[in-house]
Amino acid sequence: MNQLVEDTEKKLLASGIEISYLPGEYLFRYGQKAEFVFYVMQGKICLETPDNKEFVMENQPVFLGIDELLHQKKHSFSTHTITDSKFLVYEKGYFLSLIQEFGLANSYFENKLEELDLFFEKATPRFN
Repeated sequence: MNQLVEDTEKKLLASGIEISYLPGEYLFRYGQKAEFVFYVMQGKICLETPDNKEFVMENQPVFLGIDELLHQKKHSFSTHTITDSKFLVYEKGYFLSLIQEFGLANSYFENKLEELDLFFEKATPRFN
């Protein structure tokens, strides 16, 4: 990772609010309007698609909700915790202001969106 991207990430991660979730709590549900972006710090979470495929992610640092927020889309999957989990949370307006503030943010966020897409491509789903 080059220095400018690293600096963008450090600033962005320092700007989030840390929130803990208990097992079974939802971050968001399929079809819900995106009001927050979540960054997974630790824990085991389940991403569930509308066709009942479940993708489990454990201690994988990834942003959830960026695409929906940036493109004003509703969530395309539901996300809930399986274990005690910690996240950095960003409210929509604040997150959009952070994007404008950081010069390299666009390429940084495109990279983060690709990380989530790669996860879905490589992960083997469970069926609910």
